[in-house]
Amino acid sequence: MDHRTHLLMVIPGVGLLLAMVAYPVGFNVWNSFTDRNLSFPTSEWVGLANYERVLTDAAFFSAITRTLVWTFSSVAGQLLLGFIGAVALQAVRRGQGPLRLGLIIPWAFPSIVLAYSWKFMLDPIVGVVNDVSMRVGLIDQPVAWLGNEATAMPAVVAMNIWFGFPFMMVALLAGLQTIPVEHYESARVDGANFWQELRHITLPGLRHVIGALIVLRSIWVFNNFDFVYLTTGGGPIRVTETLPVYAFQIGWTNYDIGRMAAVSVAMLGVLVIIIAVYLKVLRVDKED
Repeated sequence: MDHRTHLLMVIPGVGLLLAMVAYPVGFNVWNSFTDRNLSFPTSEWVGLANYERVLTDAAFFSAITRTLVWTFSSVAGQLLLGFIGAVALQAVRRGQGPLRLGLIIPWAFPSIVLAYSWKFMLDPIVGVVNDVSMRVGLIDQPVAWLGNEATAMPAVVAMNIWFGFPFMMVALLAGLQTIPVEHYESARVDGANFWQELRHITLPGLRHVIGALIVLRSIWVFNNFDFVYLTTGGGPIRVTETLPVYAFQIGWTNYDIGRMAAVSVAMLGVLVIIIAVYLKVLRVDKED
């Protein structure tokens, strides 16, 4: 009776999950084998033709490279700043709550607000970044940060780091609070300094948290579309065109839904490989 009751409790959730996840994924995979196009009312089965077109398109592999740069740079920056912020907050004895609330503000804003705020700050004419940089002597003339091939990708990565590091910080701070204080006290009695505590106590104690954060943030950043599209649209000259933007251009600019579906399936394959490598390196598995 208990087994049947538990099964009845699970069935609605499983059904909802299938409806919300499995059906769209399956429908997308089906579309990848057809010539579905928004310009035509009907579609036909074309087999692997869409995948052949995608894999013979040089722009697809360029988009993969840019996506990997975008993902690894953003996640590394978010993790570094989040870790520094978490360690600093852990040492604060008074006012930790307000400080934590203030630092998490970027995470609370909608993507469109952040994107257009950064776009305004980086504007070559009225942007505050150019104004401050010229005043302190970092640059001699205004720079079109989002319109320059050399600075567009670093600019959107910096924006993404600023947006994502509070999530890392709060999660790492929670992990730090689970490490017994006695470990640090024993290390200090033995004469350990800050860096030795960091290496032998803090980092090992946060290994599982860091592994989970890297995997989760890599998935989110890899699939991120709005930041890049709202700031640069993939330009200038495609230097910031990541895989989600590349797929969008194919599907909703060229109306080629079948090929866009093939790109999204290929994205899933690339992402699975990345996560598998992460799990292998970090050894975040069931045994741990």
